[in-house]
Amino acid sequence: MRPHPIRQRALPAALAVLLAFVLLPAAGLVTNGPVARAATEIRPRITGIQPLDHEVYGYLPYWRLDAGTVDRIQYDLVSTIAFFGIGIKSSGALDTNWVGYKEYVGDDAAAVTNAAHDHGVRVVPTFQLFDSAAGYPKMTKFLTSTAAQDTFITQALDLMAARKADGAGLDFEPVGGLNPLGIYYVPFVAKFAAAMHKRFPGSQLVNATSVGSSERIIRGLVPSVDRQMVMTYNYRWSGSTIAGAIAPLDHAARNVKIHMDRILQWAPAKSLLLGVPYYGYDWPVTTTVPNASVRSDKTTFGSVKSVTYASARDFLAAHPTVKRQYDALEGSAFYTYRDDAHATYRQVYFDDEQSLGAKYDYAIVSGYAGVGIWTLDNDQGYPDLWNVLRAKFYAPIHGVAVDGRVWGVRRVTGSVYATVRLYATVTGTVPERGAFRWTLRDGTGKLVTWGTMPSRILYPQHKVLVTVRVRLGTAAALRAGTYTLRVRLISSRTTWRSPTFSFRQRY
Repeated sequence: MRPHPIRQRALPAALAVLLAFVLLPAAGLVTNGPVARAATEIRPRITGIQPLDHEVYGYLPYWRLDAGTVDRIQYDLVSTIAFFGIGIKSSGALDTNWVGYKEYVGDDAAAVTNAAHDHGVRVVPTFQLFDSAAGYPKMTKFLTSTAAQDTFITQALDLMAARKADGAGLDFEPVGGLNPLGIYYVPFVAKFAAAMHKRFPGSQLVNATSVGSSERIIRGLVPSVDRQMVMTYNYRWSGSTIAGAIAPLDHAARNVKIHMDRILQWAPAKSLLLGVPYYGYDWPVTTTVPNASVRSDKTTFGSVKSVTYASARDFLAAHPTVKRQYDALEGSAFYTYRDDAHATYRQVYFDDEQSLGAKYDYAIVSGYAGVGIWTLDNDQGYPDLWNVLRAKFYAPIHGVAVDGRVWGVRRVTGSVYATVRLYATVTGTVPERGAFRWTLRDGTGKLVTWGTMPSRILYPQHKVLVTVRVRLGTAAALRAGTYTLRVRLISSRTTWRSPTFSFRQRY
C-alpha cells in the first residue's frame, strides 16, 4: 500500500490517518448542483512560465491543508501540485462525503490553486481507489463495469472543469503484481485519458505506479499517461524487523535503482517520475547500532511511529545530545535515542537533504522526467528541502575543476614513457557527464601525444581520478626539456580546462 503517514507528530499509518479525518467538517463550501464549490473563484493557470529544468510533482494531501498552506509552498520549485485524494466508490461515483473531496473543493485548496496558477504551476486532483479486502471486491466491481467507469469519467471531468484543473492523477492500490485486476486497469486508464485529453487539451495525466507492477501495466500505461510516478519508497515500514532506510538508493536487497532498472525495460526514462519520501519511521530496537533489530513486543516496548522530515528535525532540536547520522551505504539520515518510558532504544530513519540530493542526482543522470514528492509540507518550518530542489532543478550551478599531472617519466629500451593523471571534481550543484581529452607538448609547443577517455558521469563533490600510462616516443626523436600537459573535460554543454602542468623530460 502507498504509505499515508503522515500528519506531523501524529498518526503512524494510513488507516489511522483516514479514520482521524473522515468526520471533519469542510469549511467554505457552497453547494451548486452535483459539484461542491468553494466560495473563492478559481483563476486559470498562467502558461509559459517554466522555471524548472525537470518536473517536480508534489502531492499535497488533505491533512496538510489549512489556511497557512498557501504561504508555505515555494511555487517556483514545483511544476505540479497534486491534491490528494478524491475517493472513488465501486459504482464509479465520487465520494463527496469524504474529507479529501471536501478539502479539495474548499477555500484552502482554492487559495493554493490560485497561487500556483499565478506562478504557472499545474494543479490537479488525485483520484484514488484503495481496496485491501480479500478478492478486492470494490476494485473488481469498478474495473469490470463499463457503467461504473462511465459514471466516474463524467463526474471526474465535471469536477476538474469546476476547479480549473490542469490534468489529473490516478492512484489505484493494489493493482498489478499479485492482483489479477491489472488486465482491466490498462484499458480503463486509456479510456479515461482519451476522454480527459479530448475535453481538456494539453492536460496531463499521471499514474502512481507501484515498483512491483507487472510488465502488462507498466508497458500498457505508456501510450495513455503522460507520466508514471514510481512509488520508490516504503521499502521498510511499520512491519519491518530491521530498521533502515525507507528508500535505499543502492546497496540493499530491494532498492530504488534495482526497481527503476526493471521499469526501464518497459517504459522510457522521460515518461517516469522518481518518487521520493519526505518521511520516515521510528522503531523500538534492541541495540544502538545502525540497522538495529526491531523489537517484536510492541505492547511492552511501544509501537512503530511514522515521522515527517519536520518532526524528526523538531525532535533533534529538542534533544541536542541526540545526533543525526548518515547511512552512506543505503543513503539515509538516522538517529538513535533512549525511550525511558518503555525501557528501550528507538531508531529513526528518514530521508533528509543529503539523501534526497543523491536521489535527485540519480534522476538527473538517468534522464527521468523529474521527481514526485510524498508529501509536500512534511518539511514544514524548515527550508532545507526546498533549497535542495532549488540547487538541483531551479538554479543549478554547472562547474568542474579539471587538473592533470605527469610523473614517472622513464626510458625503457629506447622509448620514453610517462604516467598521466587526470583529475576532475564537480564544483557545481548537479552531476556532469563529460569525456577527458589531454595533450602533451614539448618546449616548442609541438604536439607530442594526446588521448581521450570515454564519457563518464561525475557527481557533486566527488573527485574522479584517471591514470594512463603513455608512450611519448623514442628518445632519439624527442627533445629534452620542459614539456606541458593540458587537460579538458568536454560535455555537451561546455568545456572545462585545466591549468597548464609543466614537467621535465630529460631524455
